[in-house]
Amino acid sequence: MRIIIVGGGKTAEILIQHLEKSNHDIIIIDKLKEVVESITNRYSVNGVCGSGASRAVLASAEADTADALISLTPIDEINLLACSMAKNFGTRYTVAEVEREELISDKAYLKEKFGVDYILTPKDLAASAVADQIYFNSANRVEPFFDSSVLLAEIIVEKDSILANAKLGSIKPLLKSDFLVFGVLRGDKLMVPKGEFELHTGDVIGIIADKNEMTNLFSRVDLVREPVRSVMLIGGGDLGETLANRLIKHKISVKLIEINRDRCEELMSAVPKANIIFGNGTDADLLEKEGIGKCDACVCATGSDENNLLATLIAMTNGVNNIITMIHSIPYERVLRKITRNITMSPERVIAKKLLDYILSLETNNLGEMTRFYSLGPEMLKISEFHIPVGFAKADMPLKSNDMKLKKGVIIGAIATDDRIIIPKGTDVIHYGDNIFILSESHLTIRSPMDIFA
Repeated sequence: MRIIIVGGGKTAEILIQHLEKSNHDIIIIDKLKEVVESITNRYSVNGVCGSGASRAVLASAEADTADALISLTPIDEINLLACSMAKNFGTRYTVAEVEREELISDKAYLKEKFGVDYILTPKDLAASAVADQIYFNSANRVEPFFDSSVLLAEIIVEKDSILANAKLGSIKPLLKSDFLVFGVLRGDKLMVPKGEFELHTGDVIGIIADKNEMTNLFSRVDLVREPVRSVMLIGGGDLGETLANRLIKHKISVKLIEINRDRCEELMSAVPKANIIFGNGTDADLLEKEGIGKCDACVCATGSDENNLLATLIAMTNGVNNIITMIHSIPYERVLRKITRNITMSPERVIAKKLLDYILSLETNNLGEMTRFYSLGPEMLKISEFHIPVGFAKADMPLKSNDMKLKKGVIIGAIATDDRIIIPKGTDVIHYGDNIFILSESHLTIRSPMDIFA
């Protein structure tokens, strides 16, 4: 696909990192020459300097031949206008990032008048990701895979963990749980492992299991927590406000710390059921006075990575074992992962993942498949669903047989058959009419069930 991205911020860069692996033709537009030069020097993309709402700039980017335009500037009006102009040129699909509440409230009008196919609301996406993590209440990031009966989770292998130095083939009987390891992130390298793979301290492993088995697994690796009834939320920006309202609707009490007095007054009206505290979220004395050690969870969501890291350390030293830290910088995220097993979350990565899912939906629209991305640390895996048709050449063969050898970087994560989900073992088979869920490295092109085999 030919994709124009307007605005060269962090979300755009994460998006480009993954799109270029799939050989998309990408054009970046930014009004700052140094931003365009920085991105085009580091990635295989073309660039145009100027405003994405300029007809001349869009003509230079050849918007008339583009499959999609994604506008991610900090100014909602520019994003909407860029989409409108691109549609007039002939761009097939447009995406606009919109933050302001008075605009978000009338999405149907914006789509009709500005020709926007998809409106991206970053604060809602980030708040949903954090809230879902709190609802799942695990020590590591968890998200649903097939409705909510099957879960994906990431676990960090710690030095004293029974997983350290264990081979994948041995950990199922060791933990007495039925699950599948679908990915391992070691440093900057993401791998789809086989049975002889040996886990090392510091590895981030991706696991798939049904809900009950995931609970059993977490209990055996000491990741089970008490239900969350109270949260201390540090940072009262748009994300903090949206998250506070979501948590309160789930009957979770919220104490929100905000450093700006005027903003505190706004929050008292916007989130009337929250306890709003005026003060610095990195003031250890204040947080201790407000009872941070008695909270079930703490979310560090200021606009500063440094402040979030400091607030995280204060929460840790006060015995909070359920901490979610918003981090924009990948180096900071790596540092935090090394010193704690608490959860880090990048708003930009959450948004980029949503955009990658949308682009995949455009690519696969006529193939009858569902495809989305799953992030394991800063890397991404693709999840694809395929229906097994009558005549499928590999039907009724045990998965462990030589005829079922999978491509490198591919794993069968689950099989949906007869209204139940199977986490596959070597003795399982795929039948006509089943749906299979494939996890693959993001650069691989999997367009049919047969594409997964070597």
